[in-house]
Amino acid sequence: MMGRFKEIFAVACFLIATGTAYASSGHEVVALEKANTDVLDTTSLQRGGKLFAEYCMGCHSMKYMRVSRAAKDLGWSPSEGLTHLQYLRGGKAKVHDPMMSTIDAQSAKLAFGSVPPDLSLEARLKGADWVYSFLKAYQRDANGQVSNAVFSGVAMPFVLEGLKNGQTPEAYEASLRDLVNFLDYAAEPAKVKRLMLGWWVLGFLAVLFMLTYLLKKEFWRDIKSA
Repeated sequence: MMGRFKEIFAVACFLIATGTAYASSGHEVVALEKANTDVLDTTSLQRGGKLFAEYCMGCHSMKYMRVSRAAKDLGWSPSEGLTHLQYLRGGKAKVHDPMMSTIDAQSAKLAFGSVPPDLSLEARLKGADWVYSFLKAYQRDANGQVSNAVFSGVAMPFVLEGLKNGQTPEAYEASLRDLVNFLDYAAEPAKVKRLMLGWWVLGFLAVLFMLTYLLKKEFWRDIKSA
């Protein structure tokens, strides 16, 4: 028993030492910025959906998100959903199609070295703060080299550079938040209804508490009078 404990203790010490060496071997730890997403902000989701279709859908898909579902949740008609979310397909898409990339996997791998990930669950997997910080961390230095402090050596080019150069820093940050807000929504579309239902539940509990309190006062009034 004691021998087994020593083995476990030795492995734990090794892992701690390895982690310490890795953290001090030149890999900078970057603090993530708050994305402050709000999936109940429909206007923000609409802006983010348009940004996704314009800047992201050329390479990234959302195979678990259909145009019809996104259009309904974002307050668009099916035809408006096609216009805003599938315009890169030149009118060839259908309203019940998933939001697929316009580039095939083989061409993407040749261009970038790897297939761009599907973004249906990316915000849920890594967190909205990580996605926001990652997008904001793109920089181009004086020599024209692009880098990303959150993901060193990333294969994804600086696709939002044109948007960044055409907006004020404040407007660009707002655009990033809208885009990440849409990705956060797409990662869990039911979150919108869940949050709205939560407010109704809280309201119901508040009314129930008041009625229970008044009922309790009425009971004690009869007990005291007796």
